[in-house]
Amino acid sequence: MAYLKIVLVVLMLVFAVSAMRLPDQDISAVKRGNCKCDDEGPNVRTAPLTGYVDLGYCNEGWEKCASYYSPIAECCRKKKG
Repeated sequence: MAYLKIVLVVLMLVFAVSAMRLPDQDISAVKRGNCKCDDEGPNVRTAPLTGYVDLGYCNEGWEKCASYYSPIAECCRKKKG
């Protein structure tokens, strides 16, 4: 069991270092996954999930697109126009 924990910690460190070493810091590649914006309708199953989960707050050039509150992550998408 201890070996499993060590392997998981090493994999997390490798992922973190590789995310920090992305060429010219492409922000979209560091996003955590898709989320549903408010204007995509009430049903999660049919929504296209155009938002991206971003830890903390939305980066410059992105806007918050979900009204629900999360203390550690926001649902963001690129600003229109």
